Amino acid sequence: MRTLLFVLLLAYAQPLRERAAKGDAEAQFNLGKNYEAGRGGLKKDYAEAARWYLKSAEQGNVYAQASLGILYHAGKGVAQDNVRAEMWFLIAADRAPAGDRDTILEMKDSVAAHLTPRQKAEAQRLAHEWKAK
Repeated sequence: MRTLLFVLLLAYAQPLRERAAKGDAEAQFNLGKNYEAGRGGLKKDYAEAARWYLKSAEQGNVYAQASLGILYHAGKGVAQDNVRAEMWFLIAADRAPAGDRDTILEMKDSVAAHLTPRQKAEAQRLAHEWKAK
């Protein structure tokens, strides 16, 4: 029974991985979530989660952007960097749906509490540069 479950999970993960590899931002985000949580037949791997989130975030996926903020804040799969965390939260909050914006802003404010004015300005500069691309 356990082997059958593994085969079914692997079959589910493969089409997702294929769509993600072809540039599907939603599939990239979901693959990142699966790596972060260690589900869908995948081993927990924060670095791989960050890699897929970045691909999705670069295409404008708000949830991948916020997820990158969380990983940078926690230093999971990436070097801990609150300036980068703040940058990703700023980018995500700018485009988030109204129902999710408050949660992203709360996470941003939590990170901002640990930043100096210079670091906040750097995060804003990086976010502005990213948006300009």
